[in-house]
Amino acid sequence: MKASKLFIAAGVAAALAGAAPTAAGAADKFVFAWPSAINSGVAPLSYAKKLGYWQDERIDLTVQVLTGSGVIVPQLLAGNIQGAYSSLETLVVARQPGKPDYPILFPYNYLRNSIWEFAVLKDSPIQSFADMKDATIGVLGLTSGNIFMSRAILASQGVPAGDVKFLAVGTGAAAFDALKTRQVQVLNLFDTAHVRVEQNGIPIRRVPLPAAYQGLSSHGISVTRKLYDENPDLIARFGRALTKGTVACQANLESCIRAYWDDYPAMKPRPDQEQATLEREKEVLKVRMANLNYFRDGQPRQYGAFSQEDWTMLIEALKLGNEVTKTDIPLDTLYSNKLVAEYNKFDADAVARQAREH
Repeated sequence: MKASKLFIAAGVAAALAGAAPTAAGAADKFVFAWPSAINSGVAPLSYAKKLGYWQDERIDLTVQVLTGSGVIVPQLLAGNIQGAYSSLETLVVARQPGKPDYPILFPYNYLRNSIWEFAVLKDSPIQSFADMKDATIGVLGLTSGNIFMSRAILASQGVPAGDVKFLAVGTGAAAFDALKTRQVQVLNLFDTAHVRVEQNGIPIRRVPLPAAYQGLSSHGISVTRKLYDENPDLIARFGRALTKGTVACQANLESCIRAYWDDYPAMKPRPDQEQATLEREKEVLKVRMANLNYFRDGQPRQYGAFSQEDWTMLIEALKLGNEVTKTDIPLDTLYSNKLVAEYNKFDADAVARQAREH
């Protein structure tokens, strides 16, 4: 706890420094908001640092923990941070009549396949979404943005919202116990949380999503319209370094995790626990990397690119959840693919080879 507080305090100072202008020819400050406690999900960013990708793009990166859109959005608008790892729902809601209509958009699709899953005990009689009628479903929290999409998925399979109950179970031991004791019949948490369930000795089975909901984004990189209009080159360079880090981490998970530990020494295990922890973290990160590197069959491997369906399906889900009434939202106010070619302007094979050599 003390180490975490020191880390957060240092991060706040770095974020304030990130708002300062840089000297001519110096690296550009880029403060990037991370929406939860630091974990191995940041490993691709750390690996990009180790391999020199941020330096190559003349970016001085600071990762700042900021939890929730209520904190992240004001910091973006004030220019104190340049980008954020964000879920997509908030911006759609902001475009509704009477809502704040933030001048924010998503120029980079980060989690190309949704991290949210439906997991049941391995011996559960639930085999499909239709079987979830009358089930209690454990979720991170009752205000979690994924609930809207979960309701849409269930409704599409003949299970209206009134036929299930959502129960906040958080993550970790409380969630594990809720499933193990059958207080909930389904866990609707994120990918790495379910791996932790398995690592704690609870055998689970994931119920596959309907085809229409597979390969839809859950998170992207959000920036202000001002930054996007006035300094697209900065965003392009950030996106390219991020993409290189993603490709490199996929090629060498072990080195990627060790780079994360080097970047955040408080997260590094004791020497006698290092190998066992490494193996556990590789299992966790492997699942997250699969979602970062997801491409549908026949889809061009263009990192950062959104599909129109990422947003139209989300809007429909929010409507079904009675969160929005206006659905004819101009999609170009939500996202842009104009910088995608810049994000992918590098030799991916060469990056993978470099990673395997480290």
